[in-house]
Amino acid sequence: MKYRTAVFICAVSLLAAAAASATSQPSEDFEHGMAPGWTTQGLGPQPDQGVAGIEQESGGNHFLRISTNGSFYSIGIDAPFNANQYPILSWRWRVDRLPEGADVPQRNGDDAVARVFVIFRNSSAEDPSSVRKIEYVWDTTHPAGTVIPEPYSPATVKAIVQESGSSKVGQWVRERVNLVSDYQRAFGSKPELVKTIAFASDSSETRTSTSTDFDDLQVSAATQTSTR
Repeated sequence: MKYRTAVFICAVSLLAAAAASATSQPSEDFEHGMAPGWTTQGLGPQPDQGVAGIEQESGGNHFLRISTNGSFYSIGIDAPFNANQYPILSWRWRVDRLPEGADVPQRNGDDAVARVFVIFRNSSAEDPSSVRKIEYVWDTTHPAGTVIPEPYSPATVKAIVQESGSSKVGQWVRERVNLVSDYQRAFGSKPELVKTIAFASDSSETRTSTSTDFDDLQVSAATQTSTR
């Protein structure tokens, strides 16, 4: 799966008007269907091919499901906020299988059953190449905590392995990350604006299929406790 600067140029153009405010805090539990503003993000080199929709569990909980078949699909929301003011990102995800043969650092194996994209940009920079991205991934083999440069854009895109392997397949797993400390670990500096958050699943390189569930996205200050 190839990520190129052109992708970021497009994303920055779409979000430029919203950058001035930088005050919203994304929060979504999908209990009222697909909320306005959630759209296909086009984060891959080709048009997204897959299916995304709202599903319901027997207990009544609603969640987002993304399915792929030898493809990549992402859906997210443009909601700028200052990562230093609101550094905590949390969500839940659940996967049904891992893409066989996936190897995130390799161009011919860069698949992950689940990805959470966080796109950053320095508000004072006019160069679209200043956009940087963290991908929190549910990886197939690498240990949790590993930081992996994306094989096509290693200077500006870093994958952080949040979950690894199949031991939690079929289970809801709750995640909580600190965007500031993760950005410093990945890029060696402090972030400023978060521009976009997106959920994705990817089987484009391994030509396999995936079904991944996402729920309970929340952004908060470090002193706040999630209510999810």
